[in-house]
Amino acid sequence: MTSHPDDPQDVRDVLGMRTPAAWGLYGLFVATMFTMAFSATEGVRHVWVMALAAAVLAVAGLGVIVAPGDPLRHRYAAPMAAAAPIGAVLGLSQLPVPIANATQLWFLGAASAYLNFMCIRAASAWAWAALAAQVVVCTVWTANTRQGFMTGLGFSFINAAPLLMATFFSRVVRPMAQSILSLRRQAAERSAAEAAAEAGQQERDTRLNHLDNAARPLLETIASGRPLSAAEQEQCQLLEAELRDEILGGRMVDRDIMAAARKARGRGVAVVLDDGGGLDAAGADLTGVVRSVVRRALDHADSGEVIARVLPPGRDLVASVLLRGATELRIEVEPTGTVRSDLDAEIFSGANQDPEPAGREVADF
Repeated sequence: MTSHPDDPQDVRDVLGMRTPAAWGLYGLFVATMFTMAFSATEGVRHVWVMALAAAVLAVAGLGVIVAPGDPLRHRYAAPMAAAAPIGAVLGLSQLPVPIANATQLWFLGAASAYLNFMCIRAASAWAWAALAAQVVVCTVWTANTRQGFMTGLGFSFINAAPLLMATFFSRVVRPMAQSILSLRRQAAERSAAEAAAEAGQQERDTRLNHLDNAARPLLETIASGRPLSAAEQEQCQLLEAELRDEILGGRMVDRDIMAAARKARGRGVAVVLDDGGGLDAAGADLTGVVRSVVRRALDHADSGEVIARVLPPGRDLVASVLLRGATELRIEVEPTGTVRSDLDAEIFSGANQDPEPAGREVADF
């Protein structure tokens, strides 16, 4: 299992704690605990209680890998820390006095393993608190079973050594990990900026090529000094309007809109396209709804005027289309993609869902 590309990165990614190898080690950790719980059973009262202790520690170890946030949040660190003394209570309550062999204290080493990684997750205080509670449990058990206070202290406090090393290791590796993550973010931002710049350059090149193909013949005719014919004058007017649409229409304009606007002007319709920025942060679905509405309104108009506007961000509407002719008709698109229309529904046939007439609200496209 690996982290999702959209997940925020933290020290786990630098140390490979979310890689398949890490999950393999975790599986080995769990398998080892249960193996020792079911094998070192000499004198053990109830084996299922030992298995429960293993399950508690396994869940805590899983939390070290999957718990979100960096540093590790208290609401996750607290129960993980509590698992160490709980596992000790469950395990010690089932052991014979004296214990048959040192393997029967497997739950102390298992807790030490995940507590060390809690230090890497910036939860050192919780890890030390868990170890202290575990030591208290062990010393109380040995004292109550007449084995001596120091016996419990001896076989439990030994886990302080690896925890101390993990604490110092975290003080070194975490700043390095943060630096690596910062460099990764900077590299990703640079890549995104370069990709955006390249896309912008490609868009400019495309528009320049289109302008060159469309305007060069007319410019050459004008430069030759030959008077323009009526058809050429009309073509100049249409080209000027098309260029204005590209500049002012913004994200509302695509090739289909340009073609529909050109045809509408050819029928004598005055067309105004104005993008106020409301689609800049919109998704592809909402942008598609607005373009579909504008295109169908342009196809419908056969006289008068079509004014299509994308409103500024934060308004109650994303876009509005006004058709002025013998009557005045309006189409409105809400931020949810809902369309309100005064036009007949058949005008929008072919859309994902047709708006209803007379200004009635319809479902999202």
